[in-house]
Amino acid sequence: MKLGLDNIRELLAILGDPQNKFDSIHIAGSNGKGSVSSMLAAVMQSNGYKTGLYTSPHLVDFRERIRVNGELITEEYVTQFLERIWADVERLHATFFEVATALAFSYFADSGVRIAIIETGLGGRLDATNVLESPLAAVITSISLEHTAQLGNTLEAIAGEKAGIMKHGVPTIVNVRSDLKHIFTARAKELDSALVFADESLLPENYLAVKSPLAGKHQDENLRTVLATIKMLALPTDDELTISGILAVQKITGMRARLEEYAFPPVLAKGATLLLDVAHNPDAFRYLKEYFTSQGIKPIVIAGFAKDKDISAILAEIKEFASLFVAVAANSHRAMPSAELGAMAESVGLKTSVSTTADQGVSAAIAQAKAGDVLLLTGSHFVVGDFLKKLEA
Repeated sequence: MKLGLDNIRELLAILGDPQNKFDSIHIAGSNGKGSVSSMLAAVMQSNGYKTGLYTSPHLVDFRERIRVNGELITEEYVTQFLERIWADVERLHATFFEVATALAFSYFADSGVRIAIIETGLGGRLDATNVLESPLAAVITSISLEHTAQLGNTLEAIAGEKAGIMKHGVPTIVNVRSDLKHIFTARAKELDSALVFADESLLPENYLAVKSPLAGKHQDENLRTVLATIKMLALPTDDELTISGILAVQKITGMRARLEEYAFPPVLAKGATLLLDVAHNPDAFRYLKEYFTSQGIKPIVIAGFAKDKDISAILAEIKEFASLFVAVAANSHRAMPSAELGAMAESVGLKTSVSTTADQGVSAAIAQAKAGDVLLLTGSHFVVGDFLKKLEA
């Protein structure tokens, strides 16, 4: 990882500055930015705009990060692009994310995309995607205390980094807790930018009846952020097409693992249900706690986490709603070993089992499950991705 814009600017200049050849909506945030990005892409595509979508990380295939009208970037384009640019990548010591971002922008330009929904990788101000100089809108979703080594160790500092995607005269839509709003208000005043807080936005009557197709109260907040953004945009859209796009977001964009019900035969044979979710920080697990508590469900939670996450705070949330915790580890150098995670879970009073990999953890959970039980595989894209790769290869 290397925060800063010098490399990406040079790479894009070599490519003819493709980022200036399409309109964009730029999205930052700790939680919800993937869901908001996908819903916005579904809305744009449903309204007839050729739409690019750039998100990260991926679950199974790198190409999931870069889509045009829901279709993955082709393998041929990826390999040809890398052959074309590789000498410059090595010369600049460009990072993986810088190269991926240049690839996305190049593909969108070459594909004739009308509008691209661009999700930041980390932070905002110094994120490689922040070369977008005049997006149609900047969108900032909820903010949590994470990546503190890179972004600062207070919510205010992290909010300031996210606010770095705001641009002069570009409308900004924000969904953050009340005590952070002043940061965005001050920044919008500096930049002479229109600012709307999603929870305060006066939505048209027909939008108020729309329900999120994604489970959980947090997805209602994400939906409101999307609808507030559509209201702020200057692009012509049809309300019926907008709503149908939102309702079909998973089919249109390929978005996965947001409390996704996964039809895994060994789970179904037990009469149980398996849910996949990419929650990865305490706030995301607070949302899951609210969801399962409201449904009267105590799931078996299979989870693994990156070592740099606030795992103690996450386990405190899981303890409130899980019947059993199965500790696993993703196939990543960043992953906390499952035995260490299991010891932490036991120390906070969670009934705990330890497995090595995600698929082994699911198998262990199935062995414990009975008819009517819910299993939740979660903790990161990497944990869920490892499971899906093994099953779907």
